[in-house]
Amino acid sequence: MKTLLKILMPLLVLGALTAGDEAGGTAGAYLRMPGDARSAAIGNAATAVTGDANMVNGNPAILPTLTERQFSSSFQFLTLDRSYQSIAFGVPLPPNAAMNVSWIHAGVDNIAGRNFSNDYTYKYVWSQNAFVIGFGIRIAEWIAIGVSGKILSDQLAYSSSSGFSADIGVIVTPFRHLQLGFVVKDLSGKTTWDTSGENYSDFQTRRTDYFPGVYHMGISYTLLERYLLSFSYKYSEDIEPTWHTGVEARVGDGIFIRAGVDNGIPVFGFGTFYKLWNTMSTRMDYAFGTSRVHEGISHLFTWLFYF
Repeated sequence: MKTLLKILMPLLVLGALTAGDEAGGTAGAYLRMPGDARSAAIGNAATAVTGDANMVNGNPAILPTLTERQFSSSFQFLTLDRSYQSIAFGVPLPPNAAMNVSWIHAGVDNIAGRNFSNDYTYKYVWSQNAFVIGFGIRIAEWIAIGVSGKILSDQLAYSSSSGFSADIGVIVTPFRHLQLGFVVKDLSGKTTWDTSGENYSDFQTRRTDYFPGVYHMGISYTLLERYLLSFSYKYSEDIEPTWHTGVEARVGDGIFIRAGVDNGIPVFGFGTFYKLWNTMSTRMDYAFGTSRVHEGISHLFTWLFYF
């Protein structure tokens, strides 16, 4: 435990001191959230963390590090009638490639609709979905590349939008236990809204929302075969840069505890891993996040199967 504290405290201080304000009001904000509990619990610093199919949204180049088929499902409890879920399936393609498919959903319920007289009309629902296909290949023992395409679909009341974006990532392993990651996210990302239906006959319009391109740089290091240290820096010309740092410790047989700083916000979590039968194993992860702008705490759960 003393070793863990010595590792964790500098990371938490560094993350808090270097924190910036991350803009959530730009298009595609839900795709910049951590999609699984392990990523969330280490501060969303998963750019260079490998081995999990549900982390592909962070860097598609981790795909070639999969050694067996994986299926994961994540659900996040959020305040203010918000919801966030994802599922992912990854499969290795011997000898040096892998692919995955996943679905990411975010939404808001019970949005009060009002007319120009400020009279209540009815409740709206905002639903956002991304269908992701990724492929990665190891081109040498020390380097892997990956690419993923995202088909985007949004629904708000009687209007809808569709679009596409892509990610390109690289994982470099210069030394054993040390990994460097680089990702360009949401290339050509945009969604186009169509409000030409009969419910908007007086306000027909087409609007395009462009996703900010974000560059991720990360590093991870495994210490003493028990501790994982991870750090990520995310930069964009359209939103404020962010810093993310975290640590994971194996404290027992199949038991992990995690903590980190997600752009100045402390996060914590844990995970358990155990065998089911024959070649099937499972891991259950949990992450706890504190408030960013007084919106309340969040709880994220992930259930991952290896087979």
